[in-house]
Amino acid sequence: MTKKLVVFGLGQRGNIYALFAKTYPEKFSLVAIIENDPDRIEYAKTTYPGARLFADYRDFLKENIDADIVAVATQDADHREHAIAMMQAGYDLLLEKPIANNKEDCLAIYEASKQYDKKVVVCHVLRYTPFYSTVKRYIDSGKLGEVITIHASENVGYYHQAHSFVRGPWHNKAQSSPMILAKCCHDMDILRYLMGEECLSVNSYGGLYYFNKEHAPEGATQYCSDCPHKDCIYKAQKLYTSDVSRGFSSYFTTKDLTDENILTDLKGSPYDKCVFMNDNDVVDHEVTVMQFANGKTACHTMTAFSREIYRDLKVHGTKAELVGVIEDSAFEVRYFGGEVEKVRIDVSEANVGGHCGGDYFMMNSLYKALNGEPAEGITYLDVSIESHLMSFAAEESRLNNGKTERIEK
Repeated sequence: MTKKLVVFGLGQRGNIYALFAKTYPEKFSLVAIIENDPDRIEYAKTTYPGARLFADYRDFLKENIDADIVAVATQDADHREHAIAMMQAGYDLLLEKPIANNKEDCLAIYEASKQYDKKVVVCHVLRYTPFYSTVKRYIDSGKLGEVITIHASENVGYYHQAHSFVRGPWHNKAQSSPMILAKCCHDMDILRYLMGEECLSVNSYGGLYYFNKEHAPEGATQYCSDCPHKDCIYKAQKLYTSDVSRGFSSYFTTKDLTDENILTDLKGSPYDKCVFMNDNDVVDHEVTVMQFANGKTACHTMTAFSREIYRDLKVHGTKAELVGVIEDSAFEVRYFGGEVEKVRIDVSEANVGGHCGGDYFMMNSLYKALNGEPAEGITYLDVSIESHLMSFAAEESRLNNGKTERIEK
């Protein structure tokens, strides 16, 4: 049965959900879009002509539009207001991560979901990827035996760190959120999901080591466009015109991403700033150790210092170990005293969104859940909030030199 979808916030994330509905009208009918940006409103008129448009969510609420789910994809700082207003009006939610950028707001949304008896699915899209879904099935099958410990790494990529977490929207935790939440709440969720039991406590260590004035080369200037160091790895003019990171240029230009347009609009912008002379304060490395309910453990490493962007995973069980990299769409199961099984992951079905198929398969699972069918990966806020509480506890631990922090709802 087709389900009625409302998209609240037609940015990059909201547009994926709207596009999924347009691509699969037999699954979702896009009945309304709430968006206050004039350019996005015009885009919505031409791209999604069948959806009613509202510039203010209060006007939307006055209309009492029938919908099965509202996808809240607004700015993180606005999630508390927007999510609670929608639940109070009677809507179940697909809520973008992070749930909110501070613990108080996260818990307020969680309490509201209980008060209004509303279902909230958090967009932890990695758990829906064919890679992690297959890993989870292997764990649940017992092929690995009992899982004792898991190690995961998020290798952010030197250019992604420079763009997003030194120059970009998440460079300052007071203005956004700590790295462990902004970037790694996906990973906290995956570890909780794969382990299948509650995390009781965390210890975390890390900091901002490299991207500061102490590491600025002699003679460096505030803006790359004026800097004499032409061969700097982080020179903005080089990064934003390279194939690997050209797409990030859309953060500062709406023009076609030609070298000429990029270089013109880059000059003097926040993305032209020297990575060693900025007001960034989020970490560039962090290691978090977790203790789970039955004495099992997990470790997560976040690092800015990698050539590529990738996540790797090691699951250690009593019968076998599983080792893989999501971007390779493959993993190995190394059976103790036996063979090595090589598993290839097929992501060809995913034709909407990104995240190694996560966006596409999340929307499929959501559709099944709304129709009362078994839906792989779907959990609700009572479980999903744990990843955020783990993240907040990790940040508190990091700020207190690795002090053990207990996880409490």
